[in-house]
Amino acid sequence: MKNLHKAIITVTLFALIAVAQQAQAAAPQDTAVNINTATTAELSYLPGIGASKAKAIVQHRQKRPFKKVEEIMRVKGIGRKSFKVMRPYLTVQGPTTATKKIKPAK
Repeated sequence: MKNLHKAIITVTLFALIAVAQQAQAAAPQDTAVNINTATTAELSYLPGIGASKAKAIVQHRQKRPFKKVEEIMRVKGIGRKSFKVMRPYLTVQGPTTATKKIKPAK
């Protein structure tokens, strides 16, 4: 009886964890910036991006839209180090959901 009780508790815990993970994955990311559609103001929400780099991103995508977020490193002044900090907030699909300057997690 004791083992059955432990098994039920264990299964219940795993089920709760699975549900929580699915809910988290389905939740909209509130800090996404679509580098193909964002305005210069929205692009400047990204860490390390000011007005001049935001303008450079817009100029680049007008000539050649981004197919993958990694392509942002083709923009002058954005290298691997900058990309690594921005990566969690970049997208090339869906809307821009960021509404203020993003402070990267340390």
